[in-house]
Amino acid sequence: MKETFKVNVLNVDTWIRLLYMILFVMLLVVARFVVLIITILQFLVVLVSGEDNRNLRTLGQGTAQWVYQSVLFLTYNSEEKPYPFTDWPETQASSVDHWADAEVDEIPVAEYSSASDEDVPSFVSQKSAADAPSADEAQKEKGE
Repeated sequence: MKETFKVNVLNVDTWIRLLYMILFVMLLVVARFVVLIITILQFLVVLVSGEDNRNLRTLGQGTAQWVYQSVLFLTYNSEEKPYPFTDWPETQASSVDHWADAEVDEIPVAEYSSASDEDVPSFVSQKSAADAPSADEAQKEKGE
């Protein structure tokens, strides 16, 4: 047992793998930031244009697959080192292109414009200051 431990500790391949593992842990931190940026940009694109950006979607899918390959390597489930030591992961066309096919339900104007001035709090009411009752008039109304 003592002899095998010594052989394992002195194995250069194990220490080289440790260096690769440290590299991929640091790259995973960067990938996390990249995914955050892709997510924010994709949301803004959808917000402005109503549909997603295919290039951002492809980059997100490739990044997700790279993260998966990296985690497999880090957990000893794969001996193959991910990109940049192999090719960037292949991406597939999305089978669900729901943004392009989505139907937008339009809300009739009557449904969201039925609020009267009484429903709106006074600090956001459209009434001008001249139309608002004075403090004396408001006090008289409360007293009645």
